[in-house]
Amino acid sequence: MRFGFLLLLLDLALAQPDYFDEQTESYYLQEERILGTSKFNQLNRYTYQPYVSNGYIGSRIPNLGFGFSYDQNENATSSDLSNGWPLFNPRYAGSFIAGFFDAQPNTTGVNFPELRENGYESVISAVPQWTGLQLAATLDGTMYVLDPSTANTSSAHVTDYRQELRMATGTVSTAYTWLGVIAVNITVLAHRDIETLGLVQLEVALVPGAAPLQLDVVDVLDFASAQRCVLKKVGYEDSGIFMTVQPEGVEYKHATLYSRLNVNAPGINETLAAAFHKVTNTVSVALEHPLSMTKYVGVVSDDLLGTNSSDATFAAAKRTALDAARYSWPSLRTMHDNAWDAVWGDVAVKVESEPYLTLAAEASIYHLFANTRSSARNLTAALGVGGLSSDSYAGLVFWDADLWMIPALLAIAPETSVALNSYRYYLHEQSVRNAAANDYPGAVYSWTSGRFGNCTGTGPCVNYEYHLNGAICYSIWKAYLSGAIDDEHLEQYGWPVLRDAAEFFAGYVKYNDTLQKYTTHNLTDPDEYANFKDNAAYTAVVISQVMKWADRVAQHLGKPSNSTQLKIMHNMYLPQSSDNITLEYDTMNSSVSIKQADVVLIPYIDDEDGALEQNFGYDEVRATNDLSYYSLHQSSQGPAMTFPVFAAVSQKLNEYGCGSQTYHYKSVEPFLRFPFAQMSEQNNDNFDANGGTHPAFPFNTAHGGLVQSYFFGLTGIRFSYALSSENRLQRVLHFDPVELPLFAGDLKISGFKYLNQSLEIVIGETNGTIRHRGTTEPILVYVDDRNEAAGYHTLQPGAELTVPVHVKQFNTPGSLTECQALAHSLTQGRDGDVVMSIVDGDNSTTWQAENKNGNAAVLLELETSETFNAGAIVWGNRPAANFSLSLVSEPLDTTGTDVVIDESKLVRVLTDHPVQIASPYNASDTEVRISEPNSTTFALPQDYTAQYVLLEVYGTLDTDDSSYGASVAELGLFYH
Repeated sequence: MRFGFLLLLLDLALAQPDYFDEQTESYYLQEERILGTSKFNQLNRYTYQPYVSNGYIGSRIPNLGFGFSYDQNENATSSDLSNGWPLFNPRYAGSFIAGFFDAQPNTTGVNFPELRENGYESVISAVPQWTGLQLAATLDGTMYVLDPSTANTSSAHVTDYRQELRMATGTVSTAYTWLGVIAVNITVLAHRDIETLGLVQLEVALVPGAAPLQLDVVDVLDFASAQRCVLKKVGYEDSGIFMTVQPEGVEYKHATLYSRLNVNAPGINETLAAAFHKVTNTVSVALEHPLSMTKYVGVVSDDLLGTNSSDATFAAAKRTALDAARYSWPSLRTMHDNAWDAVWGDVAVKVESEPYLTLAAEASIYHLFANTRSSARNLTAALGVGGLSSDSYAGLVFWDADLWMIPALLAIAPETSVALNSYRYYLHEQSVRNAAANDYPGAVYSWTSGRFGNCTGTGPCVNYEYHLNGAICYSIWKAYLSGAIDDEHLEQYGWPVLRDAAEFFAGYVKYNDTLQKYTTHNLTDPDEYANFKDNAAYTAVVISQVMKWADRVAQHLGKPSNSTQLKIMHNMYLPQSSDNITLEYDTMNSSVSIKQADVVLIPYIDDEDGALEQNFGYDEVRATNDLSYYSLHQSSQGPAMTFPVFAAVSQKLNEYGCGSQTYHYKSVEPFLRFPFAQMSEQNNDNFDANGGTHPAFPFNTAHGGLVQSYFFGLTGIRFSYALSSENRLQRVLHFDPVELPLFAGDLKISGFKYLNQSLEIVIGETNGTIRHRGTTEPILVYVDDRNEAAGYHTLQPGAELTVPVHVKQFNTPGSLTECQALAHSLTQGRDGDVVMSIVDGDNSTTWQAENKNGNAAVLLELETSETFNAGAIVWGNRPAANFSLSLVSEPLDTTGTDVVIDESKLVRVLTDHPVQIASPYNASDTEVRISEPNSTTFALPQDYTAQYVLLEVYGTLDTDDSSYGASVAELGLFYH
């Protein structure tokens, strides 16, 4: 008998990873779409764990490859063991069902505690862990138990460890040798074709030379692994074990898990047992020859069936498990793999010669695919931040779904994107009631929502983040412009939401006679550090956009325009400083630290239709000023979806340097966690070091943002429109390709979906190309005005359009480093900073040394050996006290995580060069303006030729108490 784990280990021995992370011993096989690790972490920790999910059921997988575990830490009281707002509960490897929300009086954390009395919260419940198994073996008179819920499985007991996530097929395989004598392989999957089926295959064999032994395998369903559930029924039959639960506080809804364990071995002894909260099936077998056993679990909820019956969920779960057990494992795998093949289709992203950027793109696509499905409807279409493997943010639905994840799916899985919008349609009637309860017309959605969508302490409807309603409208609008929905769908489902949002905002805004503008009041923009403000900029633009979208759709569908709403569209008040910078709110000053993308979202949600300039006078100069100003005022501990927006806006607006690629790196490097390329919400996961935040994990919002960065930001593609003479919408694909010099090779995207057809996009060194891979209808492309090929182009099926990429100017003409060199940090930088910032020609991107007490070192790697005799440093907001410059006289290996330099090969050309500044920091200056950066130019005593240049900065000119070191915006080398 051939076993998968033996083949797995053989394949890994032969395969050369395309990317390897030394710290976590993780590898990436690009062609196979495999992420894996050979490092066994004895203590379970959320960032190390993979998960399986099919968009309906999901389960996080502990270190041993199965079962349940709370996170573990050598310090049992560590803050890192806790999840964040609003539950602040222990982290755990749990199982989840889409839409299985509870009803509870309150949560630990709230936004508006006074709203608790108006209605219950509704947060995600975790069902019993369906991957539950235990193994027990007696060796030399001692019984050993393999159970991830305990921390006593030491590294000495587990060797030859491998754990892999196969993104191509959504499977997790874990292989190791246990106790030195038993080879174990576990494969777990949430079946992609049979959405109510979870599968666990266990294969065990003695290692060569080991004596036969007795092995107990326990199939277990344990209510102790559930969270926020009520146990309804537990028991067993000859055919399997089962458990039915209710979400806490919702007595009319149920979920049933029915598990059957098939063992391929003679002479087995089965023992079924049920206690109050646990049911087990123990199989005892003499392990002499290789054994395989499969656990088939049916997982079914009333929310999927549209019932309120535990009998219905029990019957469906049992049928799922027993029907599956009639198939062979290879047959079930083939069905599952084929379904995943259909999900991926022709979707692929590749950055030539950049496997790290490729894996970040492909992993982000995978995580969106895994947590969604095209058959989702109503409540089971609810998409929380952590998907189906985590209760981060209590599994609640925020704007993260509508602005970050659903629009990303439009480009790769439009049917799924549309399916997810059904959750907002499902809650629309409640949103109408929400508005009426607060004396407003139209409809207003609650900031957070679960089962009900009512206004709650975590999810207020008014006096908070009204922009959510704009995000919901945006996702519907973009769905239509992309061709994912047609006129019938738009009128039946989308139009009522757009109409009611416009009516609500028309009732919310107030006309200011002095300003002769409509104003907003007592709200929070996306920047949640600034609450209860007036005249928040992004929300003002969102309101104007909603009025525009509602009017465009109304006219397209033959409905009358609303003159009041059109007046509001043209006359929203947008505050700005005297230096032509948009104020986030009308009392903002320069002391602000911005939590996340806010004002910079304004040009991001632009439709390329001139509306921003027409309605606000918001032109490219002002938008570029906003980009620069707010980049320098972002919190160093902001969430991970921030910088994909900066990447897209920089690509679109900034005419100097290559900062868009730096922002893209800032979207990936600080947040991507190996082994399994999951995004964390924070760039530093340590609660005690990151300002007191328990990061959401996995943070699928960031995966959505990153997919948008690849598919829209870096390609310059937007879903846009033109109006016919009858004011009907005509779909247009806006194309604005820009050179990407910081990338080692071309960016190639396959399977870009538009008008339900597939496109291939290539952004190369000189040209940008769209290839029409569809067969049904032509597409209309508008190439941006700044391109030599500007104008409309009709692209027929099978044809391609190639235009020159827009080449941006040098910020420092003659620089040998700008957008050409690579940069490597040899010492630690501040959380969230990426060292490529110092060679991107963008003064608003910086790299800052973590500590001012000592030398901070950065290595520049030029494209080839260059001759130079002068240089310049543009400092960030914290200039160094002095700096030194050295050349490296030998070639270096810069491909690994750590770059090692032989100090004897260093040639010092500048030593402790003092820094003089012209613009000292003034703490009392609160004016919102872009300050002139300090810079230092230097001449070298002679011509030098080198490929590798070492910059060392020491201390800071500031004498404050901050421990952070110098901040560097640019380092340029020149030959004069």
